[in-house]
Amino acid sequence: SPPVNLTYEERMSHEQLDVKMIRLIQEQILPRASHTPPSFISRTMTLLNRGSVHATVPQPLTTAINTLPLREQFAKSCFETLLQFSFYKASSTSEDVSKLALGTLLARCQEVLQNYVKDEKLSGRCPLPRSRMAEIAFVMRAISSLIGSLQARRDHMTNIDVEVWDHVVSLYPYLIDCVTCNSNEVRETLKEALHRF
Repeated sequence: SPPVNLTYEERMSHEQLDVKMIRLIQEQILPRASHTPPSFISRTMTLLNRGSVHATVPQPLTTAINTLPLREQFAKSCFETLLQFSFYKASSTSEDVSKLALGTLLARCQEVLQNYVKDEKLSGRCPLPRSRMAEIAFVMRAISSLIGSLQARRDHMTNIDVEVWDHVVSLYPYLIDCVTCNSNEVRETLKEALHRF
C-alpha cells in the first residue's frame, strides 16, 4: 500500500498504477504461465487474493474516518483476475493456474461471506459502508458465475474436479446465512446465487 503521507490525488494515482500492474499480470503473465516458475504463479495468486480485499489505506489518527480512500478499483481488479483465470484452459500448466486461481477465489468468497454476516450482525441498524456492500454483491455475482461455469462444463460432459465442486457446495451455508441481511441489493444477488444451486 502507498505511504501514509500522500494526498488524495497521489493515492488515487498509486492505485491506478497498481491496477495497471494487475492488468499486466492478467494480460501478459498468467496467459503464459507455462513459461513462468510455479512458485511465482503461486505467489501471484496469493497477491491477488490479498489485493482483492476491500481495504482502506492506513491513515494517521488525525484524519477523519470518512475521508479514508478505499482501494476499490484495485480490489475489484484482483478479484476479477482470479475469476477470469478460475476456468482458464490453454495448456496443462494453465490448468494448474486455473485450479490455483479457483481455490484462491473460493477461499476469498467464503471469507467475504463470513465477514459480511458477522459485521452486519454487529452493526445493528447501521448500514455497512458502501464498499462492503459492493464487495458482497460482487462476490455473490462471482459465485453465480462460477456455478454457471461449472454447470456448463457438466452439461458438456466435462469432468468437474470433485474437490472444486465440494468447495463450491461448502459456500451454500454461508449464502444461507445472508438470507436475513438488510440490503435489497445483497438479497437480489443472493437470490441469483441460490437459484444457481
